[in-house]
Amino acid sequence: MPTETFFNLPKEKQKRILDAAAQEFSRVGLNEASIANVIKEAEISRGSFYQYFSDKEDLYYYYFYTLRSHNHRYLIQAIAEREGDLFAGIEDYFFRLTPEMFTGKNHQFYRHLFMNMDAHGFQRVMPYLEKKVEKAHCQQKEHIKKNHQDLERVVNLALIDVNDSEELHVLFKMLMHIVFSTIQEGYRYQKLYPEEGQERMEKNFMRKIKWLKNGAGKE
Repeated sequence: MPTETFFNLPKEKQKRILDAAAQEFSRVGLNEASIANVIKEAEISRGSFYQYFSDKEDLYYYYFYTLRSHNHRYLIQAIAEREGDLFAGIEDYFFRLTPEMFTGKNHQFYRHLFMNMDAHGFQRVMPYLEKKVEKAHCQQKEHIKKNHQDLERVVNLALIDVNDSEELHVLFKMLMHIVFSTIQEGYRYQKLYPEEGQERMEKNFMRKIKWLKNGAGKE
C-alpha cells in the first residue's frame, strides 16, 4: 500500500506516477518491469519513489486496486438491476468486465497480471476483498468500507443462505475468486484456442457459478 506521503502529494503528481505505472506495467509484467522507467516517466527521483512505495510490487498492486475500484460501480449496478440477486448480478458483472479485460484500454496490463499470476499474486489481489485491509491508508479504508456497505445495501439476503454480513462477504469473496480465476483461464484459452477461447471461458464460468449456487452433488 502507498505511504501517507504518497497520499499527501498533489493529485496531479499522484496521477502522473500512476500514469507512469500504467505505461510500464502495460509494456511488461511485474517481474520485467523497471522502476527506472517509472521514475523517469513520472519525473521523480528514486529516493522519492521509495518514500511513496516500498517496492515496485507495492505500486503494481496498488495500481490494480485503482482499476478495480473503478469497476466497483459496475458490480453494484449489476446486482441492483437484478433486484438484489447476488449470483445473477455476479454473472452480469463478469460479462460486463471481460470485454474490458480482454480488449479495453487496460487490457495489456490485465493480460500481464493474469497470465503471470501465481499463488502469491492471488494473495496480493484477494486481500482487497476483505472487510478490512489493516495496512491501508485511512482514505483507502474509508473507500473499502463504503464498497462493502454498497454491497450490503444492494444484496437481497433473503435470496441466499447466509445469516449475516460476515457470511455475505465470505460468499462474495468466493464468487470474486471464481471471476478472477476464470479470467486467468480465459487468457490461457485465448492462446490455446484462438477461435473458441472466449466461449470456453464463459462456459467454465457459468459451470462454476452453478456448482456454487446449486451444489455439485447429485440427489
